[in-house]
Amino acid sequence: MSEQRNSFLEQVKAQIKSKEAKAFVSAELHHHLNEVKSYWLQKGISEKQAEEKAVNQMGNPISIGRNLNRIHRPKVDWITLVLFAAALLLGFLPLLSQGYMSGNHFPMYKAIFVVLGGILALGMMFIDYRKMANKGWIFYLLGTLLLLFLTRYFNTLVEGQAVLKIGPLKIEGLMAIPFFLMAWAGFFQSNRFKVWQFLLLFFLSSYFFLQFSLTTLFIYVAMTFTMIWWSKLNKKKIAIVLGAGFALVAAWGIIGWMTVAYYQKYRVLSFLNPYNAEYLTSKFGLLEIHHLFVGAGWFGKHSFADQFIPEAHTNFVFLSFTYYYGWLFAAILIVVLCLVALRIMFIARNLNDTYSKLLLAGVVMVYTVQLVGNVGMIVGFFPMTNMSLPFISYGLMPILLNAFLIGIVLSIYRRKDLMATNTLHGNQQ
Repeated sequence: MSEQRNSFLEQVKAQIKSKEAKAFVSAELHHHLNEVKSYWLQKGISEKQAEEKAVNQMGNPISIGRNLNRIHRPKVDWITLVLFAAALLLGFLPLLSQGYMSGNHFPMYKAIFVVLGGILALGMMFIDYRKMANKGWIFYLLGTLLLLFLTRYFNTLVEGQAVLKIGPLKIEGLMAIPFFLMAWAGFFQSNRFKVWQFLLLFFLSSYFFLQFSLTTLFIYVAMTFTMIWWSKLNKKKIAIVLGAGFALVAAWGIIGWMTVAYYQKYRVLSFLNPYNAEYLTSKFGLLEIHHLFVGAGWFGKHSFADQFIPEAHTNFVFLSFTYYYGWLFAAILIVVLCLVALRIMFIARNLNDTYSKLLLAGVVMVYTVQLVGNVGMIVGFFPMTNMSLPFISYGLMPILLNAFLIGIVLSIYRRKDLMATNTLHGNQQ
């Protein structure tokens, strides 16, 4: 590197505050300088003269640096942060409605969970997600090892899910989802990734997820199939892969149906035939859920004195929220949670980078499946599941999972302007 070029680059970078932007701008300026230098070399002048002309034609380094600092400075997605904070705060309302806010450990734990979720999301924002693009195999291995560890050492069943309980913490298979999100995004953004590799890896990971619950498997399948649609694979190959994937999932579903406990089958059967005499006499079937939801009214009952709702702060948190606060507050809650998904899709729409779009496609699907699944079973669209409502259901693992998803969104948004540009000032010819 010539002394003149080095001096020019240092003056430009001195005006740029972000370290990430400095590295990006330096690479871009080198590229432009080499292009201009090559042009003058073709004119037949010496290399030293070509280098001088290239640097001189770029313009004033101070002005260039200030302009690039304005263009490429990292951004904070305040809209997503506000929605994230609003959702976390709304998550305290179910505890208030259930009378947990006094003389109970739930509020304290919930506050700790929220703080940890906020730290995770903000921490992810400052991590350059682009450095993970070529580490798909590492993330796949980590996710698989986590599932193997949980399969081997889980010590209890909670709502049909194999979990590892360590004190008040419950570590479940759902926590492997972030690893596979990063893995598939890395795989699918590569032109060298083959269909047979996908089928082999998907078959293996699906088998491990099946060991935990059909709900977790469903989230994983929905995420993976959405991401592969945005991959670099040929569309015909994608159709073949999806067909094979659906067949595999159907086979897993049949196997899972034959092995799950009766109460889990009951959830599906009561959904398919809610007027069966056996389900009508159930203590808490779909018809009872529907009755409570419809009877809440616009402003709720403001009391649970005459009504007990099981899992009122976890799986049935939306029902308990609606029953206590009413349809109006439930609608506000749904609007806030839906705005999070819409915000993610809006960000994805304005991206040109395949890896970023793959990540956001996976993020929005994992989030949406939880949201639609939890609310859908309350309003009668889906059978009862152990699906959490993002940010609202009580528990550390659901909050950390969704905080990680928000962290990915914040990280992508922060660096969305660090892209190749031809807006450098100065004539090149």
